[in-house]
Amino acid sequence: MRGLIGSLAITLCVGLTGCACGPCMDEAEAEREMAQASTERNYAFVFIRTGTLSQPTQEQSQRAMQGHFANMQRMAEAGDLLIAGPLGPPRSEPDHRGIFVFDARTAAEGLALANTDPAREMGVFTMEPWVLTTDAPLTELPGLEKAYEQRRLADPEIPDEWQGRAYVLASAAYDTALHDSVRDVDGVLVSGRLTNARGGDRLLLWLDAENADAGRQLLPEAEWTMHGWYGSPTLAELPGIESES
Repeated sequence: MRGLIGSLAITLCVGLTGCACGPCMDEAEAEREMAQASTERNYAFVFIRTGTLSQPTQEQSQRAMQGHFANMQRMAEAGDLLIAGPLGPPRSEPDHRGIFVFDARTAAEGLALANTDPAREMGVFTMEPWVLTTDAPLTELPGLEKAYEQRRLADPEIPDEWQGRAYVLASAAYDTALHDSVRDVDGVLVSGRLTNARGGDRLLLWLDAENADAGRQLLPEAEWTMHGWYGSPTLAELPGIESES
């Protein structure tokens, strides 16, 4: 609703000659803002955290990981799971383990999907649900991943095993002006707003950077929290992205 109201305000502001609603943005800028609002949507974002079984035995760890990866494959094939990957140094919190992003509109739907993870059922993981609002076309990722797999299998120069790559996730307290300032920065692959029931909304960015220092060099001054993340190389192939890699 906020995006719809904003779009209507922009349309009125541009359409009125001698607008009295403050400095009017030019028509190109207004069209960009309206296009962004029309493509913005919610996804379910889940932080995977260490569960109550924080020191599983070797047998428990093996069983948990086998179930975890099999369930991820099932959810991806069903079209529910769009992005997944482990969090690594620097972890913003020591019990952060990874993330899921689902083709679902609410935190509750995302939590229901994440909770099917056998590792969660064993207590190895626990799930923290959020909503990610972004105009990035994340539903394109499964198709890009299939195309990548076809290229990989057809090209003898590409390693036989799937290989991901390092990225950095950067987050900060949500601020509209800050979001606008980084949205089109080179090396920012995806930008969006994270919300949950506790409030304290966060700006979340996927950065085309291999480590936190390289990620910070892409961004303006702010209180950024950096998270190392490992995921699919196809993230940098999303429509509208010009990767620095």
